Amino acid sequence: MIVGIRTGLLELMVLAIPLGSITTVAIITDIPLLIVVALVGCITLLYSLQYFLILKRLSGDKAITTGSWLFTPFGQALLDGICKQKAQRKNLESDIERLKNQGLKRKKKLVSAVRGLRESLSALPDAIVALDRNNRIEWWNKAAIELLNLSSSLDQGKRIEVIIDARGFREFVALPISDEQLDVPSPVSPDKLLSIRITPYGNEQRLLQAREVTLIRQLESVRQDFVANASHELRTPLTVIHGYLESLIDRSVTDQGQLTAVLSQMYQQTTRIKGIVEDMLTLSHLEQQISPPTQPVDVDRLLEQVRNEAEVLSGEKRHQISLDVESGYVIEWSLEEVRSLLSNLTVNAVRYTPAGGLITLRWWVETRGAYFVVEDTGIGIDESHISRITERFYRVDVARSRESGGTGLGLAIVKHVLVRMQGDLTVNSVLGSGSTFTCYLPGSLVHRRAA
Repeated sequence: MIVGIRTGLLELMVLAIPLGSITTVAIITDIPLLIVVALVGCITLLYSLQYFLILKRLSGDKAITTGSWLFTPFGQALLDGICKQKAQRKNLESDIERLKNQGLKRKKKLVSAVRGLRESLSALPDAIVALDRNNRIEWWNKAAIELLNLSSSLDQGKRIEVIIDARGFREFVALPISDEQLDVPSPVSPDKLLSIRITPYGNEQRLLQAREVTLIRQLESVRQDFVANASHELRTPLTVIHGYLESLIDRSVTDQGQLTAVLSQMYQQTTRIKGIVEDMLTLSHLEQQISPPTQPVDVDRLLEQVRNEAEVLSGEKRHQISLDVESGYVIEWSLEEVRSLLSNLTVNAVRYTPAGGLITLRWWVETRGAYFVVEDTGIGIDESHISRITERFYRVDVARSRESGGTGLGLAIVKHVLVRMQGDLTVNSVLGSGSTFTCYLPGSLVHRRAA
């Protein structure tokens, strides 16, 4: 009897499930731990009660000796029950192991997904910062280090308002949900402009996105200035033409001499408008960054044409225009762009050089590259203006420029052509004495003219 009891108790103890396995099942299956423990406890209690009743019944039978009860119907039933219970236990252990393995696979996939997401966010050029419900920093990507100057050892857990201390940002970040964006200076450098957007996610968490928009805002400003300046430049001649047309319609102009003067003025103003429009179209073409069709441009012939055109433009001013050219070279580039480069510099010298002044066009080739120089004895340019003279519609003397017929776009065209050719422009000038414009062209574009 004692042996049987011990055997039953041993089997009962074997049925016990480790707490760690129970906890693992609860975690993997998302079933509350308390429910899992209660379920296993009930099963164990039923098994215990079954053993208790059987053993109690056996103990009342005096004819059964120690160990012999196993061969009785009750003993055989007990053994069968133990075998079934062992099989059930194995099945349960197998299910637990299967669920455990499934959970581990799910965990690995989740960890891999999180890692992939962080790697993707780290590769973005925009700064990404994860914030908790109190706007404290939880995580950030590599771009945030460069744009927001975040440090893992110092800024973890800080409020984002401490990092971005810009005007209007505290009010902006306090908004619960907003589709708006806010431009603020970067904590790294006030010269960098950041566009901030905040998106809610998760459990009252938010994602801050910061994008550098310095160049974009500069281009927008340039575009706005260009539109404003172009409108202003076109408005003046159109106003003049409109006034003269009104006079003609009202028959205020009756004398033939007056009519000729009116038509002459209208012609001049339309010519000015035509020049502005053509220069604007040229600039638009140059800014498209499309490689032009190239051809061998004969420098000798082109400079001779440019000089002749300059002499016609000079007219009664009778400028002395001379050439100093190293002959025998061609430029592998667009003829129209090279002509625009040389012509604009030469015309600019004619317009700002007093009557009888000297203008010299020089061309020579060195090992490094070629140089085209325009020298004049004109009015010169104050040093404070030199850095801006290649801007669109920028004029040192507005009244003089308009009187001379300038569009304010000539030097801007020169700059864009040289940029496309990977060349460079240097300006030296002395107010009241004259100016020297030096263009450098890469040696790869300049070759000896074929015989």
